[in-house]
Amino acid sequence: MDTMYIEDLQGEQYPLQAAVDRERGINGEKSISLTLYEEKWNEDYFKNIDTCWKLGFDGDEYEVVIPRAKARGKKAVWELKAVHRFFVDMRNSWKYETHTGSMTIQARMNFVFNGSGYNFVIVDSFGAKDLENFGDSSRLDLFQKILETYEAEFEIVGNTVYIRTRIGQDTDFVYHRNLNLKDITIEKDSTDFSTYGEGFGKDGLHVTYTSPLASIPGIGIRHAPPIRDERYTVESSLFNAVKKSIDESLVVSITVDVAELQAQGYQDAPNEGDRIFLMDDRLNLDVETRIVNINESFNSKGELISQKVTISNKSIRESYQSQLSNTVKQLQDLFAGRGNIPYNVLPEAIRLATAALLSAQTELIFENGIVAVSKNNKNLVVLLNSAGLGISTDGGQTFENAITALGINTNLLTAGAIHTNHIQIIGTESYFFWDGNEFMAMDPTDQQKYVKIKPGFIDISGGALRLRREDGYTVIQDGILRYQFSLSAHQPFLMGEEVRQVQYGFETSSHQLQNAQYYAFRHENRYLCVFLGLTTSDPRYEATVEVVKQGTQETLAAYKTTATEDTVGQLLRVDLGHPTGNETGIYVRFRSGYTGNKVYVRVIRTYLEG
Repeated sequence: MDTMYIEDLQGEQYPLQAAVDRERGINGEKSISLTLYEEKWNEDYFKNIDTCWKLGFDGDEYEVVIPRAKARGKKAVWELKAVHRFFVDMRNSWKYETHTGSMTIQARMNFVFNGSGYNFVIVDSFGAKDLENFGDSSRLDLFQKILETYEAEFEIVGNTVYIRTRIGQDTDFVYHRNLNLKDITIEKDSTDFSTYGEGFGKDGLHVTYTSPLASIPGIGIRHAPPIRDERYTVESSLFNAVKKSIDESLVVSITVDVAELQAQGYQDAPNEGDRIFLMDDRLNLDVETRIVNINESFNSKGELISQKVTISNKSIRESYQSQLSNTVKQLQDLFAGRGNIPYNVLPEAIRLATAALLSAQTELIFENGIVAVSKNNKNLVVLLNSAGLGISTDGGQTFENAITALGINTNLLTAGAIHTNHIQIIGTESYFFWDGNEFMAMDPTDQQKYVKIKPGFIDISGGALRLRREDGYTVIQDGILRYQFSLSAHQPFLMGEEVRQVQYGFETSSHQLQNAQYYAFRHENRYLCVFLGLTTSDPRYEATVEVVKQGTQETLAAYKTTATEDTVGQLLRVDLGHPTGNETGIYVRFRSGYTGNKVYVRVIRTYLEG
């Protein structure tokens, strides 16, 4: 076990020796408590201990949330309660944004964990779920909401959170009263016990469920509050929700004291989430169940001296209700289509592994594990021991970890095809996720800037698209069409009464605005561009041209000049606002600054862009 320490608010660490009680459970709880006596070795910091100090224990860091000081004789005593740093950090950070609608668990986890200092790995398969106004809460509250919504569990290793449908392992541990049970306590709570429930979903969906316990005399029908939720549209989903609320209304708590376990030679005690066997003929118990909570006591040397485990309420309750085993139930759910079946390549893997083992050209050396050396190339070495699997290409001088208890080093992965449920790539400027349903690329600094790709559908938000033709010309730049010459000019020319057509354009001597032309178009771009030439016959009097909106007669752009020669032309660029797709039009109108003075306008080209 790593050395214990205590750390003050300035980051200074001090040695720590104390008996520790630790509690950990599948609900994510991980906390420690200890009593610290005033001694000479801790006099440097003892009187300064306060809330928010850090405690290091068994490789994890905790933060003191409840420091309680007591006087005992002539000295003081500290009773410290601390929780794992993960919960403190996530609780003290707020997400102000909100999201509504269906999202995958990857998208929600990224929303919660981005910028938190913690990473996550989604191990199992989860379907997308709908949530209203997800956000505007602490990261911890949102994380717990994810676990509840997707029915997931998690474990923390360092700064990485692993998400699974169920944590723990299937073990062969047996807790038996004649073997390793020091004490056992069973407590039942029927305060909210129900045997009958109804559910109401969308469009008149209605289901009922009656527990088998309702047929027992003395129990009968006991109604539970109905579930009313229009998010339920499938009968089986609503039925399962009602059934779960009824089945879990009978609370059964079993606590087992297994203090003698390691003393009897067990090197690895079970962890939270592990499936174990519990046998006690005195209480008529013989079930396979699950550990949901562990309370441990360590002496000042860090040695485990006692351990109490709390057994799953579900399996014990099911034993009393005489329901089918979990294995049968899971098979029924799969056959009925109510379960998520991740892609499984086990049969192919078994075939390939068997062929490789039978045809292997290797030598095995049993030294510090098992060392396999290629007969054809002595530099190719594989090492297998309790720490993991290592691969060497320099004859065993150096090894890269290929497989350890924490996962697989994909730097050593070579494959023609990879079958998986989740792919997650965390870059410095982009996040990439692929969960089998959709591919997503996201900006880590802006959750609304992403690209989603699904079969037959691409969704781009807050970003851009560049499209080049075969000849290299860019048709779409930054998500915007380069140019569209899709304005239709009126035929014949829609000229005013005091306008006449000349060789290269239109002429008027009127002081009032006169129509030169009308253009119709669909509002599919942001900007309208009119490139024109404008001159006056007498430089003492201005020539004016305006672009006027159809209907409202609003002047969108205007230009004045006293030039008598049209050598360059003038571009009028109008911001039409966000494209609506509606049909509309504009007038090009011009006038003289003095009645009788001739002015000339010519429209060189019109186009839409942006």
